[in-house]
Amino acid sequence: MTTRLLGGALAALALLPGTAHAAALTPLKPCYISVTQRSGDRPPEITQERIDLGGNGFTPNALVDLSFDGKLDRTIQADAAGNLPPQVLTSPYRARGEGPFTLAAAERGNPLNAVSLASRTTALVLRVRPREAEPRRRVRFTGRGFTDQRAVWAHYLHRGKVRKTVRLVRRIDNPCGSFSVRRRQIPIKRPGEGTWTLQVDQQKRYSRAPDSVFVRVTIEVFRP
Repeated sequence: MTTRLLGGALAALALLPGTAHAAALTPLKPCYISVTQRSGDRPPEITQERIDLGGNGFTPNALVDLSFDGKLDRTIQADAAGNLPPQVLTSPYRARGEGPFTLAAAERGNPLNAVSLASRTTALVLRVRPREAEPRRRVRFTGRGFTDQRAVWAHYLHRGKVRKTVRLVRRIDNPCGSFSVRRRQIPIKRPGEGTWTLQVDQQKRYSRAPDSVFVRVTIEVFRP
C-alpha cells in the first residue's frame, strides 16, 4: 500500500485585530501572514493579515504619509491633538518564505517628526516530502506561518470523520512560525484506501473552521 499527495494545499487565515498603545505608532506584531489559496484553474485568492494602526505626537492637523519600505501607502491627517485616526492597513504580501518590512509615518513639512517600525511577513505554507510514500513511512513536514507560540497539531480525516489527531510540534519558538519535523505520514496502522484529508492547525480539538491559521492537504491511499 502506498500514498500520493493530490493537488495543492488549501490554506486559510484567521485575522486577529491588533492592540492600540500610547506611542508614536502602535507597536507591530513580530510577524504577519500572507495566504495564497489555489483552487483548480481559477486565479489564486490572496489574503494578507491586517495591521491596526494608531499614533500620536504629530503636529495638530498635520498631513502624515504612511509608507511600506519607502512606498507610499496613504496620507492621513492628524486631529487637533496630534493623534492619528485609527487605520486598518494591509501587511505586505509574500508569496513564499519570509522577510522583513518597515512601516514609516512621516509628517509633511517636518521631516524630523517621523517614526518607523520594523516587522516581518511570511507565507502560510505546509509541505510534505516525499510526495509519494507508504502510509506509515516517516516523512518531513515543513511549515511556515503558524505564528501562535503554542503547539502545532495534525488532524487526519477519512470519509468525513476525524480518525486521529497528533501533535507535530510541541511549541513554536520563532516569530514567523516555521518548523521542520519528521513524522509518520499517516500514523494509523492500516489506513483505509481512498482520499484522506490532513489539516494542520494550532488547536488540539479539530474544527472545520479553527480559530488559528490552518492548512489542508489531500493524501490518496491506494494499493499499487
